[in-house]
Amino acid sequence: MTLLEFITNYFTLALVTKLVERRTPVSSTIFERVFTNRVPRGTSRISLADILRVTKSMPVISRGGQAIPLERSKAAITLIEPLAIRLSDSIKGSTMNDLRVMYGAGGENGQAAVASELDRMVLRLMTSTELTRNALCAQALTGKIDYMMDSEGVKERYVIDYGATQTYTPTTALDDQGATLVTLSNILSDMRKKINTAGYSGRPMVLAGRNAFSTIANLVMATDETARMGAKIDGETIRILGYEITLVDDTYNDTDAGGKDVVKESMDPNSLCMVMADAMELDYCAIDDFDVNDDSGVGDSSLVATPFFTKTIRIQDPSAIQVISESKPMPLVASQAICWATVTSSDGARTKYVIAPTVEVTSTEAKVYTESSLNALTKAKILEIATERGYEMTKTSDDTKSDIVTEFLALQAAVNGEEE
Repeated sequence: MTLLEFITNYFTLALVTKLVERRTPVSSTIFERVFTNRVPRGTSRISLADILRVTKSMPVISRGGQAIPLERSKAAITLIEPLAIRLSDSIKGSTMNDLRVMYGAGGENGQAAVASELDRMVLRLMTSTELTRNALCAQALTGKIDYMMDSEGVKERYVIDYGATQTYTPTTALDDQGATLVTLSNILSDMRKKINTAGYSGRPMVLAGRNAFSTIANLVMATDETARMGAKIDGETIRILGYEITLVDDTYNDTDAGGKDVVKESMDPNSLCMVMADAMELDYCAIDDFDVNDDSGVGDSSLVATPFFTKTIRIQDPSAIQVISESKPMPLVASQAICWATVTSSDGARTKYVIAPTVEVTSTEAKVYTESSLNALTKAKILEIATERGYEMTKTSDDTKSDIVTEFLALQAAVNGEEE
């Protein structure tokens, strides 16, 4: 077998299977935790009826910014072609000469040496493909994919709009000094209720951006162990009341409006995302290539659905062997099974949280409040005590806690001065 024949026959699905089994895939929390339901499809396109079955909504899909509105009545006959992740590398003449030296007479050792070099090339293509797939999965959780695409040399945007996700606005942010683990528990319960009301049940998973995760971690550590409600921090996971909150601090590459390369975070750093993973699916469509084959090399498995494939073609100018890879992933998400909440505006650093006794004195009139004891109360509670004491507060719940505390202390001091 000549070197050229060896290289041409080497790129098969069996090679991909071998590399997948031995390598460590690119890490992606969203891909690994959310899109666990991965479905191969025997066609290169997906029927809108199938998308509707999974997502329970009709997406709007466009390429290059030209949106196509879709009618439900035509869903069964309307087909959508996912973005193809098609990459290439090449074995140039100089590299071929080096491989020829390694190959020698084509013995077992020579073949193993060349195979090792070819494996490295395929692994690079596989890594880039996975990075792109992970970016699509991360964007899909927001309810909309808007990703760079190269269409015959023209840079365009690949857009899939699944519809608006659920959102929740907490009354108290988790980095507020008055926030407690009860605040967190209520936020999680309210987010889950919104998803359940939309018709999705089960145990949701919770993802946290880096600031949201550190804020919750700080809140747990600042709370006395006896008041933590069983909350535990285990590496990149926080467990509390049956919920598992997982850190997401991945990034991906994209381009901005001007076409410049940018690095984006896979998840908003200040947010929590609650998602019903059972309502999410990642489809791998069939590759549009007759040369996709098994290890027989005769193309009898052509056009198969596979997460990744490679092939080689000869090019004459410049003389080289081009190695091409392709994958067709399509994340399918039910937007109403996803709920986002912005829970912090900082990393949540805080001092030790002290829980005030349930009853400190028999009457609020007899208690002299300090700034720290007031900060441990909610704004509503401070205003309630002020009303009981007859303080004429000008500050309301719309003002900041610090302003309410300052006015309360001034009125308390004035009352005490009059009494003295």
